[in-house]
Amino acid sequence: MSARSPRSRGLNQAELATRRAVIARDAGLQRISAVTRGTIAGVVALSGALAVIAANGFHGHALSNTAAQTPNPQTPTTQTQTTATSSAASALQPPSQSPVQTPVAPVVVSGGS
Repeated sequence: MSARSPRSRGLNQAELATRRAVIARDAGLQRISAVTRGTIAGVVALSGALAVIAANGFHGHALSNTAAQTPNPQTPTTQTQTTATSSAASALQPPSQSPVQTPVAPVVVSGGS
């Protein structure tokens, strides 16, 4: 006869099943962690790529000192430059009447319901 009893053999199988379950769980956690890290890296890279594309696509304001520069007396002034400056000057005009304060306190409504 063997030194092991049938009862101890059942416990070893239960322990073995538990160990296998723990090993399978740990392997699954490692896989999902790797997938999560890969997804985060991909999102960061895609975000950076889209930022570069947007930065190249929309340049913003151009830095020009055309208004500050004096025209060269040797080059003739074109009609478009003259009309651009005169239309910009006529676009801004002071109001015809100064603002007047009202005697009634303003009504403030908040919430909307």
